[in-house]
Amino acid sequence: KVISRIRMERPFRVENLRMESSKYTILVVDDEELIRNLVVTFLSKLGHSCLTAIDGVDALDKMKENKIDVVITDIKMPNMDGITLTSEISIQYPGLPIMVMTAFDEEYSAGIAISAGAREFIKKPFSLEEFAIRLHKMINDSETLRRLKGEKNVDEDVRDLMKELEAALTKN
Repeated sequence: KVISRIRMERPFRVENLRMESSKYTILVVDDEELIRNLVVTFLSKLGHSCLTAIDGVDALDKMKENKIDVVITDIKMPNMDGITLTSEISIQYPGLPIMVMTAFDEEYSAGIAISAGAREFIKKPFSLEEFAIRLHKMINDSETLRRLKGEKNVDEDVRDLMKELEAALTKN
């Protein structure tokens, strides 16, 4: 039953889905051990290192102790669900990319997950190919936003330096 939530629609080559850039540390949060292990095994084959957590409380503890690049979380979990976890991560670690996965379509929607701070939403069952494509798009988008923000800060620094230089030159 659980295995059917992640499916292979057609054969594909894992090598084609590996990211060209560096590997990432991904926190996989799911109370179902089998799902956690399947996702971790797949992510490891894509070249990423993984940590796991059984619920939102465990995830936040792991995040305090480790540098995490990406979070993939289930929604329905005991103690702290994925929506609450996503909101907490968005506050404590702004800009960290989060993918929410769920089998519960009626109760939770992509809109709720996105409004809580998730960048991606995927419904179980999903193909591993779709999962990899969404994950890599989310990571690439996050890196682009970070780079653009960094360039904006550099531009502001250059403008400030130019103003200082102009002020110094007009004094002489």
